[in-house]
Amino acid sequence: MSPQPSSKNRREPLYRFGFVLNTTLGNLTRYQNLRKYAERDSEIECSWAPVSHYTPPDHATLLRLLPAPLFMRARVLQQAWPVLGRLRDFDAVMVHLFEADVLCSLRSYLARRPLHISSTDEAPIVDRSNYPLYPNELAKPVWRQKLRLAIDHWRARRTDEFIPFSRWVSSVLVNDCGAPPDRVHPIHVGLDLEIWKPRQKPPRSPDDRMRILFVGGDFMRKGGELLLDVFRRRFLDRAELHLVTRQAPDDLPPHVHVHAEFQPNDERLTKLYGEVDLMVVPTFADIGPLWAFLEAMAMSIPIIGTKTGANAELVRHGETGMITEVGDGEGLAAAIEAMLGDPAARQRMGERGRAIVETEYNAAVNVPRILATMKRGVERSRSVVRPQSSRA
Repeated sequence: MSPQPSSKNRREPLYRFGFVLNTTLGNLTRYQNLRKYAERDSEIECSWAPVSHYTPPDHATLLRLLPAPLFMRARVLQQAWPVLGRLRDFDAVMVHLFEADVLCSLRSYLARRPLHISSTDEAPIVDRSNYPLYPNELAKPVWRQKLRLAIDHWRARRTDEFIPFSRWVSSVLVNDCGAPPDRVHPIHVGLDLEIWKPRQKPPRSPDDRMRILFVGGDFMRKGGELLLDVFRRRFLDRAELHLVTRQAPDDLPPHVHVHAEFQPNDERLTKLYGEVDLMVVPTFADIGPLWAFLEAMAMSIPIIGTKTGANAELVRHGETGMITEVGDGEGLAAAIEAMLGDPAARQRMGERGRAIVETEYNAAVNVPRILATMKRGVERSRSVVRPQSSRA
């Protein structure tokens, strides 16, 4: 939680915002960037509840007495409670956490304040045949799938504003869940371009191996094994592969390098980006847009990705990289072959990617846009008292 004003002479904030945000995997970067630029706004007093879905085995808590299925939910709510326990103190609360979204939606029957803002990369699963399902979703019984979709439709009616990460999520909320278009504002937090700046590549001789980069915390789901197989069969004699992951297998072929120690916005990671020629993440199930794709674009690196979720909003085929079909090893190999053999195209796509990040995914610009959207919502709620029945 951010510190309270320390001086009696300090001007009272015009807005008090709470944030309950998922910080698992790539969402940690989103939280860091949002917090950095939000706290520069002198009109706002911010309170933060970062929530991780990982609990270290040695973390002592009485919650471990709960059955395993309830333990994680309880831990999540425990981390969110610094904000959820003080909802009456805020003008608006931004939520990127299912459990907190449900609680805020339930509370809306009793109190109009605070403004409830849902901000997420996920869209309700309205069509399972056309949705990048994670393995845990595939394993759910039908009754749980239907219950979750019913809850998501109900939440869409009980949420004041939506600030999803992508236009893809926005279209599902509006077209399939009935959320009013004027309450859905797709704005990605964006990258911290004070950190992510293109670097001059070190001199390379014609005989140097081409360098391919993979970034993915969930190695299997991000297509790491598929990429390794393609690399072994087609590129082992002329390229090197850099894997940024903690889940790389042990039996790696030559010319494969693992980087397991990097943290979000790590200077060592930006240095590695400056040394590679191409990013390849053939993910099997991602809602996107992937942080790794944004980072590569910011460093003027072209990308090969797959047709899942909102990925195509970043990997614009032929413009910032290439899109292949999910699980298509031959198509992936052909795309890598084409990119490695065309340095002019790599440069053109890399420069275009950087330009798109600067104009559409710059955190210094997008975070103030997000905050302005929240402020407008608060001002509307202060001036217009809506009947409770209108939100049922």
